Amino acid sequence: MNVQSHIDRRLYSDNIPRPEEKLKNFYLEDHNIQYLMRRYLPEHMHDWAHQELTRFGERVAGPIDERAAYTDREGKPVLKKYNRLGEDISEIWKNEGYKQTAREVYGDGIVSYLYHAPEELGEKVPYLYSYLMGYLLSESEPGFYCPVTLTMSCAYLVDRYADPELKQRYLPGLTTTDGEKVYEGATWLTERQGGSDVGANLTVARYDEQAGVYRLTGEKFFASNAGAMVATVLARVNDKPGTKGLGLFLVPWIKPNGERNSIYVRRLKDKLGVNAVPSAEVILEEAEGYLIGEAEKGFKYMAEALNISRICNAVASVGILRRAFAEALYYTTHRQAFGQPVIRYSMVKEMLVDMLVDLEVTTGAIFQMINYFDQVVTSQDASREEQVMARLLIPLLKYRAGEVAVKGCHTSIELHGGNGYIEEYVTPRLLRDAQVTTVWEGTSNILALDLLRVIQKERGHEVFFQVVQEELELLSHSASQPFKPVIQNALSDIQTVLQKLNSLDYDRLTYKLKPLANLMIDVYLLLQIVKEAEDQAGNEGSLRKFIVAELFKDKAFGTPRKRNLCTEYHLDLDHFEALVHYGKVSRLD
Repeated sequence: MNVQSHIDRRLYSDNIPRPEEKLKNFYLEDHNIQYLMRRYLPEHMHDWAHQELTRFGERVAGPIDERAAYTDREGKPVLKKYNRLGEDISEIWKNEGYKQTAREVYGDGIVSYLYHAPEELGEKVPYLYSYLMGYLLSESEPGFYCPVTLTMSCAYLVDRYADPELKQRYLPGLTTTDGEKVYEGATWLTERQGGSDVGANLTVARYDEQAGVYRLTGEKFFASNAGAMVATVLARVNDKPGTKGLGLFLVPWIKPNGERNSIYVRRLKDKLGVNAVPSAEVILEEAEGYLIGEAEKGFKYMAEALNISRICNAVASVGILRRAFAEALYYTTHRQAFGQPVIRYSMVKEMLVDMLVDLEVTTGAIFQMINYFDQVVTSQDASREEQVMARLLIPLLKYRAGEVAVKGCHTSIELHGGNGYIEEYVTPRLLRDAQVTTVWEGTSNILALDLLRVIQKERGHEVFFQVVQEELELLSHSASQPFKPVIQNALSDIQTVLQKLNSLDYDRLTYKLKPLANLMIDVYLLLQIVKEAEDQAGNEGSLRKFIVAELFKDKAFGTPRKRNLCTEYHLDLDHFEALVHYGKVSRLD
């Protein structure tokens, strides 16, 4: 052995974890996601789901993660604009590893099982199961979770609103488990002059009476998953201003007669992260399209699909955050500094627990929100309460999840030290991928405006107060009681703000929306983690989640005890092992 290799071996084995040392199974090593699976999936699905997610968790931690690293660094999609004859073919090359990941993930039913019962189970799964898969997938490849999301959205729109002929032609391909035959989907909204202002879109749809189809002409400036077999596209069908003049169209990459549609890719976007998904500037030149539903309800339909995408975005955010936390925990456990593992230092423990609290509280609330969403989209008798709560919580939790994901990835890099900034480690990619979650499907400003619409048009705040009060009254554990006045006081603050909104001009009203949104989010997150704590205490006899709830309460509503120089009461330090390793806590001191 030469001197250099001896030094390298000694440094890695005695001091620094090797970059290639990995978590083995993202599902089995995540006790909280197992808990949420059991909490929200029907009991008769538990054994099947545990088996499937165990297998999937190993796959995403292994080969899918390896392919994701290659795609991010060396295997990004490439546009082949012209063939050797100079003809515009707008072909998008994807590496073989990416295509293998697509075959495996679609083959595991992430979209299909929403429409076709897996043989072993004998019934279709709720959206919650697909989102559990998306959470695990996002720990390694959130860039590919975007095409999955868009395929889910397309399938939803075609299934709900397309005519029987269109549905028969395209829904089987969108929902198959055959990775070789799957029709990946895309949704193209954004235009250069519009951005979030979809009502400013200029793409037009002209009906060709002779051919019996629509012809779409225009530009989509940020078309994610360009090259997908099926895209749902908004285009103007009349002269009505804003979103009222927009219809929704299915535009295939390849027409039914086998010819390529008149869709051209100007260029692929060179993005900060999520490099797996080809995002492009797309030109439609009399492209053949098929109307979905009623001509003037296009924006309404797309808004429904946007809920699916926003949930996926929130799920991807906490999936990325989970990976960032797990990597930081592993690294600090094995990294030696000043004669002992880094994790033994109290300031490191504080940072890890802070990440964990954001992760656990936000993830639990997201899956409760998904439970509402499932009731709305799969049940014929969803209550108004369920409908409004889903409508209210989706933008709020999408907003918060993106924020904590970026913050957590930054913390993970810091806990890795200089190695966290090196591309051989996964942490830089996690931060780059997390950043887009604050932008895709609505920035914080757009989501805050969405909250205002729910309040003004659907009286969403009244339903929110009603649900929170009802669930507060159901809290019965003695450890839950100190949390009730905190939530009640916050509700009073929210009501005070709401009473003043109507008297404010538009600028001052909108200025207060994000603080209002954050306070409503904090109330909901605290309530949900306390409910989880009661559930876990009753079923497992552990009070661990009450500690998580107390740490979040201090973080969101008061001066954290850990930062109070006048106290020696440090929940994060006193219960560190039980918190980060999901150990049982029998008593609260």
